[in-house]
Amino acid sequence: MKTDIRSEKGFTLVELAVVMIIIGLLIGGVLKGQELIKSAKVTSTISQVKGIDAATSTFQDIYAGLPGDVASPGTRLPGCNAAPCVPGTVTSDGRVVATAAAIPFVNGGQNTESTAFFVQLAAADLISGVTPDGTVNAFGGNYPSAPVGGGWVASTINAQADIPGASGAGITDFRAGLYLQHQNTADDEDDPVANALTMQRIDRKIDDGNPLTGSVYAVEATATACMGDDGSSAAANLYDTSTGTVSCNALVRIQN
Repeated sequence: MKTDIRSEKGFTLVELAVVMIIIGLLIGGVLKGQELIKSAKVTSTISQVKGIDAATSTFQDIYAGLPGDVASPGTRLPGCNAAPCVPGTVTSDGRVVATAAAIPFVNGGQNTESTAFFVQLAAADLISGVTPDGTVNAFGGNYPSAPVGGGWVASTINAQADIPGASGAGITDFRAGLYLQHQNTADDEDDPVANALTMQRIDRKIDDGNPLTGSVYAVEATATACMGDDGSSAAANLYDTSTGTVSCNALVRIQN
């Protein structure tokens, strides 16, 4: 009696090669998709900055003052009858003033011109993404969130020494003006929402790509973040793009 023995064949080298190619294409597609998403977030963030700049100029044309610094906002802006839309003190001196506690990081309970800046722009129907809260300052609340993560705080910075963080001393051509400062949701160097590569991309698209010159500056939470002066492989005073979790923020001048 014969036993029918069926031959058992494995994958050929050609078949294995085809499978590996397919897997490689899938992985490449995922990585490319992630890169496209990051690029889109950077582009959206830059559009947001330009939109805030344009909204600020329009506000000045209408109300003859900067948001947060305009005189009598309670009687001139719709629905602006209490904090944070009406700051505790308004100097109307052409500057958006923030307390030391409000910069560099968002804190609760700050009733300043800086807090009122975005709230008044929203009251004038010039920006969106702001939900005023009289007691708690947060991104998506009194301050707009940024597509790349974190959010924005506005203030007038008159002197280089007043730049928040540890990188102000290295700036070579500082000019006073109204600035938007990007901030993490927390001062955490392990928070990847504001890494040096992201800030470098923003700097290159808006300015010159140099963290210490132009109209976009790097703001380091500590002296060992953001740039190559932390002993990393990056050259000193250049964005350290080798690490994706380095805390790095941007300071963008929108009004001189």
